[in-house]
Amino acid sequence: MRIVLTRWPHQAGQLEAGLREVGVDVGFLPVTEQRLPQDLGELQAAVADLAAGRVDWLLLTSRTTVWALQQAGWDGTVPSGTRIGVTGSGTAQALPRGSEDVWMPHREASAAGILTCLPDAEPGERVLLPQSAQARPQLVEGLRASGRDVTQVTAYETVSRVTDGGLPPSQDPGALGPGDLTDADVVLVTSSSAARAWSQLKLADGVRPRLLAIGRPTPSRWLSWGSRHAPWTGCRPAR
Repeated sequence: MRIVLTRWPHQAGQLEAGLREVGVDVGFLPVTEQRLPQDLGELQAAVADLAAGRVDWLLLTSRTTVWALQQAGWDGTVPSGTRIGVTGSGTAQALPRGSEDVWMPHREASAAGILTCLPDAEPGERVLLPQSAQARPQLVEGLRASGRDVTQVTAYETVSRVTDGGLPPSQDPGALGPGDLTDADVVLVTSSSAARAWSQLKLADGVRPRLLAIGRPTPSRWLSWGSRHAPWTGCRPAR
């Protein structure tokens, strides 16, 4: 069996490593790509605030957010009074200066996990929250409801690569195309944006791979393709 993830090979992390450890063949079918904002001014200003110590918490919810901050000039360092919080270990591993002394939720690697586990707010606590343009408001609204002063900035946007039902050729030799999928594959849809893009993709006649989905928000109406395509969202693969 091969499990095909709807992201790029360079975005591989612990999930892919865990699958390979248990003998699963892993492939990549990138149906989306991440782009920086056309104007980096807001993101660069946030990096300047971070370097100047005007932030108590830097919260990072994805590896792509780390990449975007680096493109805006962040070298991975923070002042001694600033803490870094991440959604999970995959994001922590993407930090350019390592993941020592990085906070992460111990129950659930998600926005809900952050809100549940984040230490109680100090008076006037300032939070920098760089996010995707498509990020749901749950996290920023929850942080503000807790009394924190939150600066939310757009770090990147996720766009579909699907055009007229197909994908443009990839320069990454490790990336698959729609024609590489078979009926025996299992496609793991990794985000809501990927789910929307996947729903626009046209496969060869008779090719109907099974679908899995990561997390609760991903299996939306975009994946309602009938019984064989109904996404499964159970436990993580055994490590």
